[in-house]
Amino acid sequence: MSLSLVGCNGVNTPDSPLDAAAATLSGIVPSNNPDFRLPARVTLCGEEFDLKRQSVYERLESEFLRLVNHPSQVALWQRRAAVYFPHIEKELKAAGLPDDLKYLAVAESDLRPWIASPAGAVGLWQFMPATARHYELTVNKKIDERHLPEPLLTAALNYFRNLQARFGTWSLALAAYNAGEGRIGKALETQKVNSYFDLDLPRETERYVYRIAAIKVVMENAGHYGLSRSVPLKRYQNQQFVERRVNVPKGGKVTWAKLAQQLKCDYKTLRLLNPQIQEAQLTAGSYLLRVPTTSR
Repeated sequence: MSLSLVGCNGVNTPDSPLDAAAATLSGIVPSNNPDFRLPARVTLCGEEFDLKRQSVYERLESEFLRLVNHPSQVALWQRRAAVYFPHIEKELKAAGLPDDLKYLAVAESDLRPWIASPAGAVGLWQFMPATARHYELTVNKKIDERHLPEPLLTAALNYFRNLQARFGTWSLALAAYNAGEGRIGKALETQKVNSYFDLDLPRETERYVYRIAAIKVVMENAGHYGLSRSVPLKRYQNQQFVERRVNVPKGGKVTWAKLAQQLKCDYKTLRLLNPQIQEAQLTAGSYLLRVPTTSR
């Protein structure tokens, strides 16, 4: 069976040579005597935590100590951040949103775009199907764009903006991201408070904003806590690709192995570049595929 392969839409290249990531990951000398104390001042998305308030300090310190004593997890975050943070940072800046929102992706998925939760949330930002469709992502039996970091980030930026506009503070917006807008709205109304730090919420949401802040503290001060390690950045870069339109005729089917042969690339890389396609083999229809420009 023959396929119709239509043009290239351009080459995906890294947003930068990862200079910022390199400075963060390999430019700090780990301390020989790490000091596992919180900084005197902690902010998240421009909002300062009241560390003089005992409940705030204890909750933040609890999340912080869980992370700072888990060096292997932090090391994995550092390496994945070298791949995903440059693009996320660029888009957050362009959208006029706080840079700190990148740490939400760490909390949600450990920076693993392939991850799916038992509840059905998918991707770096862990979108549920209904939320993804609301923000104009395709989610059906054949295509699930939540698996692609770029369109999912665009949806997440719009969602962040809407949550902050509704709730007025980033702490409440992030809580709503975790628990749902309805639950946070109802909690504010019934409990007669207007601050995340005054709300009585389900345990996961009680911890959520503190965990994101703790991730920020640890990743931005990794060397101080003895967690910074030199990262081989050349091994942590996105695969470059071009987009090719593939048309499968009515009644036709094509396996990924056959498609990889026709596109002159290897099977595994083709599958890794196209996690949005849910089918074990392509059936009748038109597909926009990412095809590697170079081999690893």
